[in-house]
Amino acid sequence: MSVFNLNAAAVSTLFNEYILPGVQDELYHNTKLYGRWGDANTKDCYGTYAVFKCMTAAAKSVRPSSSSTFPTAKQGTYDQFRLYMKRALYASLQFDNFSIACSKGQGAVTDVVKQEVEGIMIQAGNKLNRQFWGDGSGRLATINGAVSNSTSVEVDGPYFGQDSNWYTNPANYLDEGQQVDIYDTSGNLEAEDVEITTILDNGDGTATLTMAEAVTCSDNSYFFDHDTYAASQVAGTGVPMGLRGIINTADPYTGITETAFQNVDRDTYKWARAQTVAMGSVAVTNRKILETIQKVDKFGRVEVIFCNEPIWNSYYENLETDKTMPNEKDMWGGLTGLYFYGGKKGAIPILSDSDCPDNTMFMFDDKILKVYSPTKTGMMWLPGDSGNILSQVQGKDEKSANLLWYSNFGSPKPQALGYLSAIKHSSS
Repeated sequence: MSVFNLNAAAVSTLFNEYILPGVQDELYHNTKLYGRWGDANTKDCYGTYAVFKCMTAAAKSVRPSSSSTFPTAKQGTYDQFRLYMKRALYASLQFDNFSIACSKGQGAVTDVVKQEVEGIMIQAGNKLNRQFWGDGSGRLATINGAVSNSTSVEVDGPYFGQDSNWYTNPANYLDEGQQVDIYDTSGNLEAEDVEITTILDNGDGTATLTMAEAVTCSDNSYFFDHDTYAASQVAGTGVPMGLRGIINTADPYTGITETAFQNVDRDTYKWARAQTVAMGSVAVTNRKILETIQKVDKFGRVEVIFCNEPIWNSYYENLETDKTMPNEKDMWGGLTGLYFYGGKKGAIPILSDSDCPDNTMFMFDDKILKVYSPTKTGMMWLPGDSGNILSQVQGKDEKSANLLWYSNFGSPKPQALGYLSAIKHSSS
């Protein structure tokens, strides 16, 4: 049957009951962190904001007693905080009217849109995964050297050091065909809506981009997705907070502006800071991992350790050469996974994620990390001007449907999060 034989209500049902669940299912498969942390928390969302209570001080009435007199009861201190809902994901599906009109037979309509859905799902998953790892600033890369009216731009990573030993691709958060804006370190727009044509990894901690048009930009300027950062930073704009922004010990950035952590100044309030240990720009060691775990375990329990692939490989090399440590099962010719033995949990899995910021190991309990969203399922199809999900594109023989997800990321217990910083890539 042709889509034109369906009324507006039927088309809306098609998108909401068939396509949307498929989108969410694909995101679970293509986004490690979204799948790990599950559905959005919609209970504590009020309009533009998500509101949650955070324990800032425990009760101090616990003590031994020399008599049968109980200690004077004291309450723990809780404060209520809020964070802005952000436009975490926008996506558009577009269909040629001729292909839709020629869709015949049972289920043919869903086959038409299925191809378009599959075309954006991997990219949508990648974008969400990058957001979940980011600091909330929206920075994707940093200009390495001023550019004057040229299509060739060299970049390094927003969190990555330049290191040819087990380096991370500095263009890890960029894609060919992506539209980007470039702002200098003062927030001045230097290039807008410029497409990245090609990306070449230079193998030394830098990458060379070819832009679709010549640009002029300053050294250390920042790449952002097009139209995700504005100097005014009004409520609801910009990129959602990521794990790096939550777990950091300093106030994070929105674009180029330093902001308070979920409306709390981390420079002032110790309870709002994560636990941190510096590796000291050398290869990761068991002793430093244990030190970080011990700090976090005072406030929670480390359930998982995350790092990127180069750090994971470096740690594997250390275990492989350290004959005082027992080799992991199936170490020779493959392995079932890396674990660290220590802390309250005992065996803690060490997982790699290519989007995890470099030079760092993150240690946390995923139960205290929450994705906040005002809608129950997180995502929704946006009705067009006609009120229908599938709308005519003005001036074209095409129809489009728009998907959106408002959300943000937070934790009511930041002291139970930790990270080991300044890790060198190479094991030697």
